[in-house]
Amino acid sequence: MKPSDLFGIFVRATGFLIMIYSLWNVWAGFDNIFENLLQVNQGGDGDSPSTISYFAFGVPGLVFGAVCFFVADFIVKLAYRDAAH
Repeated sequence: MKPSDLFGIFVRATGFLIMIYSLWNVWAGFDNIFENLLQVNQGGDGDSPSTISYFAFGVPGLVFGAVCFFVADFIVKLAYRDAAH
């Protein structure tokens, strides 16, 4: 197995892990929206965590992870230009 192949596996695995973590953030953001609605409807004190922070990290991370995962061949070609010849 060539170093470029190992680098491609590393890029795909990193992209996959970033996507999983980002999906967890997005899911937690949706969960937090419904928890905040429930708290407001039940007359809570209004002190609740920010939902925006979950989406601020989740959505860009999901995009970055998907790019790393699906465009790994192009990233490997950029990193190992001479190995392709």
